[in-house]
Amino acid sequence: MKNKTIVIDFPWTVKNNLTNLKFYRTGKEMPYKMMSDKEIICFPIDNFADEQCDLFMWGITNRMPFIHKLTETWNLMQEKKKLHWKFVDFFAWDKEIGVPVNGVYRRAEWIFYFNRGAMGINKKGDFIPSIFREKGGKHSSKLNLFYEILKKSTQESRIDIFARKRHDGFEAWGDQVEPMKQKILS
Repeated sequence: MKNKTIVIDFPWTVKNNLTNLKFYRTGKEMPYKMMSDKEIICFPIDNFADEQCDLFMWGITNRMPFIHKLTETWNLMQEKKKLHWKFVDFFAWDKEIGVPVNGVYRRAEWIFYFNRGAMGINKKGDFIPSIFREKGGKHSSKLNLFYEILKKSTQESRIDIFARKRHDGFEAWGDQVEPMKQKILS
């Protein structure tokens, strides 16, 4: 099934020169397979995306230039179909915790918003805020508030690609997705 709304959190391979940190990507083995830039560029987004689709892509500060290169490459691959991703906006998640990087205390993750075709987000009433504040949890977990707002503000069908957790209103795709819990009827 093709989706009108996609949230994607690529398992980026990120290199840094930090030492003496106990945090993310400092020599500890990640609990999931990482993807190279080439693998991400080759990711078959069109297997998931409708011709009219809103795409919300998670990223960190040092991946910003690559994210724009990625969508430009996807656009070139779809030139014959005239299905082009257009950058619309970005949102910030203030995680209230972070790590020092090159003299800057980074505590934000970014959500880049692209769309192709007619924009599907609700433009009247409940708007998507540009900043979310919620304390970050374990590595790569995402804030529930974001998914709750997208559920109200975007079109179905929705999918969360490379999900680690299931969110109501979204299909979940990826090898780290928690198993579905069965409801016991009494």
